Amino acid sequence: MSESSSGMEEVRVGVTWRHLVATALATGVSAILAIYAVIAAPVAPFPGVSALYLAAAIYVPLSLWLGMWGCFAGYFSCVILGFVSGFGPWTFFWSIADFIEGFVPLVAFRAFKADVDIGAELKRPKVLYILLAVLVVNLIIAVVAGYVEILSILWIVSLIISIVLIIVMYVINPSRSWLLYVIFGIFGAAICSALWGIWGLIAIGIVPPSADAFWVGVIGWFAGDLIVLSAIATPIMVSLTGKIKQTSIYVEKWFS
Repeated sequence: MSESSSGMEEVRVGVTWRHLVATALATGVSAILAIYAVIAAPVAPFPGVSALYLAAAIYVPLSLWLGMWGCFAGYFSCVILGFVSGFGPWTFFWSIADFIEGFVPLVAFRAFKADVDIGAELKRPKVLYILLAVLVVNLIIAVVAGYVEILSILWIVSLIISIVLIIVMYVINPSRSWLLYVIFGIFGAAICSALWGIWGLIAIGIVPPSADAFWVGVIGWFAGDLIVLSAIATPIMVSLTGKIKQTSIYVEKWFS
């Protein structure tokens, strides 16, 4: 027992090179997904905004696994996207949007001292897995709808289905961790990121100021992130969090 305890103590030795490498790799992968997303499913007239922002499915779970390192991965991947999109130095300001998206759920889980492993104690696992599979199919439909303009109504239907299924998943698995994840890891993360991101584009002069345009952009950003966080980040959280917690890169606090 003592050997096991000392082994666990050795794992939590503070910040190591593994955290830096993981952050760098996550930044690279997230940047590639972000660039692809804004090309494949743009939200006009907002450069750098996607109706299916795939990168969020990487750095939001990482923020809950790696603490601030995951938030940094989201931020720097967005910095890369901003420069690719032609925002220049202003991208450092605008990219706070993706930092916020990981930071919101991280703060919530730390503040409530909740377990980030939302798949640890599933009450009805078979039903949950079926719903997760439906969410993945729903994502595929949303992707197809994004490519075919006449099927845009399907994208709206996909958004509604995502919201309903996420709520149903909490109903069948009513734990504090699930509630925090749904509120702050999906809805809260998506809306806070969207508000800063669209406001930032207007504030730095990329998009002309307009109340109508602002809310169109916010809804597009929020909905795209919500669909992705529901269909990709949620299965990742359920299936991998327990395994990540057993590794030396897992962060229990903020940096280590």
